[in-house]
Amino acid sequence: MRFVKFVLLVLFFLFFMVFFVQNQADLSTTLSLKFHMFTLNWEAQPLPFYLVVLIFFALGGLFSTVFFVIDRIRVGSACSEATAKAKSLQAELDALKAKSSITISAPASFTTTSSGVAAAQGSDEGNKG
Repeated sequence: MRFVKFVLLVLFFLFFMVFFVQNQADLSTTLSLKFHMFTLNWEAQPLPFYLVVLIFFALGGLFSTVFFVIDRIRVGSACSEATAKAKSLQAELDALKAKSSITISAPASFTTTSSGVAAAQGSDEGNKG
């Protein structure tokens, strides 16, 4: 899978390098950005169009990276909280098992069916009476 990602990345850069070389004259035209509102008058120095595109591409990559890092931190903290909750519940379960001295075997899988639960409960009730 890493090889496929690498090949796609190389093809991506190759495609855009060919695009920039073939359209160099059009992309080299200067672009002057202006902003006039009320008393605020702002005008940027003329920049080549390709430079403006690359700057905004880099800013988009930077903002995306920051967003995904923040999301990763949020998911990591939620996972840590869930792990701590699972450990505390497991400790509580172990304490209850030790207190009641009933051995409960762990199921082979984490999925249980309602008929399996009903059969286990019915067999326990049958033993009591």
